[in-house]
Amino acid sequence: MLEPDLEKLRRFSLTVALLILTYSVAGISLEPNSGISIIGLAFKVSQPDWLPIGLIVASIYGTISFYYYGFLLKKSPYRVRRGVLDGLYCFERPYITGKKIRMYFGPTDFETRLSAEDPSKIQQYVDSFPDAFPKFAGASPSLQLQQEQAQTTQGKSVTTYSAKVIIPIRCRLLAAFQDFDYSLPIWLNLGSLAIFFLQAWMRGGHT
Repeated sequence: MLEPDLEKLRRFSLTVALLILTYSVAGISLEPNSGISIIGLAFKVSQPDWLPIGLIVASIYGTISFYYYGFLLKKSPYRVRRGVLDGLYCFERPYITGKKIRMYFGPTDFETRLSAEDPSKIQQYVDSFPDAFPKFAGASPSLQLQQEQAQTTQGKSVTTYSAKVIIPIRCRLLAAFQDFDYSLPIWLNLGSLAIFFLQAWMRGGHT
């Protein structure tokens, strides 16, 4: 199955949303046989009533396509971060909602739920840790191998290894903006369509 370029689809969805928003807020109207110019090219619009319909169809298509390819077929940045946090343990219980660590606010120090007597397994986890949280103002997530003593059910003392994970609060806060920006094509199109239909309803109510 050939998947579209997600970045191009994102730009298309944002462009259509901005066109509908501008069309609605600016109160643009076209008379039959009126002309418009785009990047120096002149066009004659003989049936202007079809212009907003075309924009609406493009907006709906862009919204559904971006949601399908960007959220259903591909893991969004939020889902990647959620998977990372679900694999960590936080000692500060007030910052945990139910069994989940809060995404954007709270502590910065965590420990992996994964622990093993073989340090190579933990080191492999550290080396493959996903680049989930953005770097910001010199701050970036860091991981450090650590060891501790534990006892087996037979009372034997063993050394276990885990990883300490530090996610600076600046990185967690910037992740909120990244999630908003990633999903912007959906919210902007929904908002633009809502404004368009609201204004159309208001104009219809005054005629």
